[in-house]
Amino acid sequence: MNSVNLDDQIELEEFLEQVNYALSLEFKEKWRHRYSESFINIFQGLIIDAFQNQKPVKLSVLENQYTKKYGYDVVQVKDFLKAIDISLYYPIVYRDSFS
Repeated sequence: MNSVNLDDQIELEEFLEQVNYALSLEFKEKWRHRYSESFINIFQGLIIDAFQNQKPVKLSVLENQYTKKYGYDVVQVKDFLKAIDISLYYPIVYRDSFS
């Protein structure tokens, strides 16, 4: 008997579809005109790294990557995270006490 119930399976499928979309060319095309291709590549790279390392990303770390490492404006970063609804990427990206 499978221990995963149907609701959990559907939720997992929806999450994986969202991640797949975030890594797609369609996602890049949609957002690169507003934020830049480099900006989108950073986000996609962080998502891929999280899966490869099997370690979720804190939202504050994601924001710091953009602002401190790459020099993007904090307002632009927060606007992007709101525009893509970063909450859809939970649990791979999660809110921590600094966000």
